[in-house]
Amino acid sequence: MKKVLIIGVGRFGYTAANRLSELGAEVIVMDRNEKRLNSLRGLVSDTLILNAVDREAFLSEIGSGDYDAGVVAIGDDFATVLLVSLYMKQGGIPHIVARASNSMQGKILRRIGVDMVVTPEDEVGHRLAEKLILKDSEQIDLSSDTSVVRVTSPKGFIGKKLSEIALSGKGFDFLFVARKYTEQGFVKMAFPDEGDFVIADGDYFLFAGDTRRIASFIDSADD
Repeated sequence: MKKVLIIGVGRFGYTAANRLSELGAEVIVMDRNEKRLNSLRGLVSDTLILNAVDREAFLSEIGSGDYDAGVVAIGDDFATVLLVSLYMKQGGIPHIVARASNSMQGKILRRIGVDMVVTPEDEVGHRLAEKLILKDSEQIDLSSDTSVVRVTSPKGFIGKKLSEIALSGKGFDFLFVARKYTEQGFVKMAFPDEGDFVIADGDYFLFAGDTRRIASFIDSADD
């Protein structure tokens, strides 16, 4: 019997959990909202009240779970989908399914090692001005003014520790920095709590939030 971890109890997560249970899988569902979890109690093997974005708590919870697969069924917050997918990889879950809102999100999820991407919508467009500022980057528009941006390390960051770079309180989120970006995924990654990580030329940063603020921040760091 397969053991599956599902993160998020929206319509997609509920349907997946219910159907997997009907097919005989052992299904564990995690969500930070207890009321949502109540709708699945009795239908799945277990429910866990936890915010999956809390990396330490999440990895501790899944550490001894021996899951066969993980499903990231979180709604429109792609930054959270991305982080939880990465945490699942770190936690050793062998097969990961994640939901994307468009083809670009799906492309990025596959590049970080997600095995199966559910993409219900077409890719949305990019804005020229921000692309010019962000230069060598990949950008996913989450709304008219928010994006997830993957960008090569600005010149001003190279040689510095993460703790030496003012990345908080900027109106957007720093998700992680990665080294040696390949088709197979990131060989080395550092998250915001790993302050001793030293930035090298060619490292990639991933940000999420107000697109204009991200663009302005990157532009100023390149000066």
